[in-house]
Amino acid sequence: MFFNKKISIYAFLSLTLFFGFIFDENSSGGAKIDHKYLFPFIENFSLSLETGFKNFLSNSGSLLHSPIFYLLISLLLKISNSLILVNIFYLLLSLSLPLLFYQILKEKFKTDGIIIFYLSIIIFLSPYFRSSAIWLLGDNLSLILFSASIIYFLKFDQDNGKRKFIYFSISFLIACCYIRYYYSIFYLYYLYYFFKNLDRKFLLKILLFSFFLSIPALSYFYYVIEKFYFLETLNTFGNINYVSSGIIILSIIFFYLLPFIINKEFEILEYYKKNFQIVINFLVIFFIIYLINFFLINGLIDFPQRGGGIFIKLFRFLEVDETIPMLFISCLSMIIIDFIFKEDRLMNYLLLLIIIISLPLISIYQKYLDPLFYLIFFGLVKSNYLENSILKNKLSLRFIFVYFFSFYTFSLLYYLK
Repeated sequence: MFFNKKISIYAFLSLTLFFGFIFDENSSGGAKIDHKYLFPFIENFSLSLETGFKNFLSNSGSLLHSPIFYLLISLLLKISNSLILVNIFYLLLSLSLPLLFYQILKEKFKTDGIIIFYLSIIIFLSPYFRSSAIWLLGDNLSLILFSASIIYFLKFDQDNGKRKFIYFSISFLIACCYIRYYYSIFYLYYLYYFFKNLDRKFLLKILLFSFFLSIPALSYFYYVIEKFYFLETLNTFGNINYVSSGIIILSIIFFYLLPFIINKEFEILEYYKKNFQIVINFLVIFFIIYLINFFLINGLIDFPQRGGGIFIKLFRFLEVDETIPMLFISCLSMIIIDFIFKEDRLMNYLLLLIIIISLPLISIYQKYLDPLFYLIFFGLVKSNYLENSILKNKLSLRFIFVYFFSFYTFSLLYYLK
């Protein structure tokens, strides 16, 4: 009975994605613009590899991207000779992401309860997942590959350590990196985990295997650094002000954390009554950052006009200086994160650090963390709080769906033009 209900719900939500495609849904705002800018590269690759790479590498706006996604889509376009067919194929491929997230939840929490299914279909309420599927952007393909990597990582972690799962996990992660470079930083998380849990001989095999799969990418980087202005372009679009980008990322994470801690306020408060020093430590850290920015390094906290996530957009709409409110939200985010991370702070904070380091960009867009947040939060974070919330059905699913549906509806109306 419930199996048929799951199929019906999944089918209905899948249809909404096709309706979005028919009516040119652009709920993320920038997807339509990105498609118009990037699609000529697909057309050039469909003409020939030489034409494709010539145009791709001569454009500073695309040079920092991987050409692989555009190359793959160009092959489909050449075979089908129909953009609509390519779009439909990519929509169908994107529909695998909620299913993979469902599998991640099953592997992580070893249950197939109703809460697992309803959590997995939150992906359908992501404006960024929907926009990537509709406007033929590479984000969903990278997320699909990253999800597959997490699934095999969890299989190794929980299924008696079968080593074949490591090879599958690494292969999917490296394939993901060929679509989006910044996922390569997550290899550090895997590497640290393998260093702790594998013998040195097998670890060396994994490193050699990873190096072998990365040879085409390393050769490509050597070529573009040698022949094109790759490093100069990276300097133009990149930004190593991790204070500003870290504050933005923490504020975005806070937005996604909120519905998962609703009705848990007293539990969090009780914990911090006994561990109030942790709160003091975070308050001191963020106050020092504010003082350094105000008195010593003006511009240490510098939020760009583009991107920044929902809170920066809100503060600018209200015409409020965002520095102090953003510091407060980021501090609050860290307090909640630490509560969730407390069982394994080292591994969990390594994940958080990797997320921040992986995005050394001037403009941080919310799409970078949605729906990536769900995959990491439920797939890789080790937390008794999360485990108890899911296994004991303590999450407020109704509130979660109302929250994210409201966000999706707001995004859809906000960018409706």
